Amino acid sequence: MKLSVLLAISLLRRPTLEKYALACREPSLATVCRLGIDMQKVRRMLSFLSDGRHRICFYGMEEYPAQFCHLENPPFCLMYTGHLPEAGTQLLTLCGTRYPDGNAAQDAYAFALEAAANDVQLVVSNSRGIDRSAVYACVDLKRKPLVVCDCGLATSRITADALLDSVSLVSAFEPDAPALAFRCLSRNVLSTAFGEATVVMQAPKRSGSLHCATCALDQGKDVFVHRIGDTALYDGNRMLLEMGAPMIRDYADLAFLLGWKKRVHLGPDPRKESLYRFGCSWYSLEYD
Repeated sequence: MKLSVLLAISLLRRPTLEKYALACREPSLATVCRLGIDMQKVRRMLSFLSDGRHRICFYGMEEYPAQFCHLENPPFCLMYTGHLPEAGTQLLTLCGTRYPDGNAAQDAYAFALEAAANDVQLVVSNSRGIDRSAVYACVDLKRKPLVVCDCGLATSRITADALLDSVSLVSAFEPDAPALAFRCLSRNVLSTAFGEATVVMQAPKRSGSLHCATCALDQGKDVFVHRIGDTALYDGNRMLLEMGAPMIRDYADLAFLLGWKKRVHLGPDPRKESLYRFGCSWYSLEYD
């Protein structure tokens, strides 16, 4: 089937399973357009995908993420750069406040550095704060995190961020779709669906990362809390802890609880090994 027809179907205001059933009937573009499709949007998406860097997959295709198939209404299409996760990849969702204190930002960097070194692909958002700290760690280690976006991949929120050139991006939205509240919530559902578990690094009471935790729990995934501090920035962590979420100190704790391998750990003396710097702190990795 032509790409233009699938893109037109993706614009229909119908549940994904209905779109999929329509696509299986292989309708013509004219047939789909009669359902009320804006062909200008279809042409825009075709133009966006023609650059060779951006890719697309549709529900029912082999490369479509299996993690999404159990969702109530998974996205019909995904636009992405790089590669979607392969089968067998250990995926971990990491989230936290957009306005962390210095200690939490460094904790996120150190945790992400150790996790990525142990062949875990981190799933984060394109937001600032905790997520950004984790992305820095992955990029320093030359590992690509999976960044699930709350907007289209052609928006300045994405294109103006040079750091995102070094990651794999995924978006369930049209190229020019701006970041709106409902898209952020939808993004959280996809982020937690990708990960086998979710780690909340630092969250105040009204943090969006608590929505991530709720999404993960609704999907039957484990949620872990990374430490508890004595400021209001950790109030969300305390709430999750009171609800029964286990607390971890580092990746080693998480690996033990999930049964994941841990052959690389942060070195106690950064002067001995190759160095990674974040803010005013230095880190090294040691191999067992």
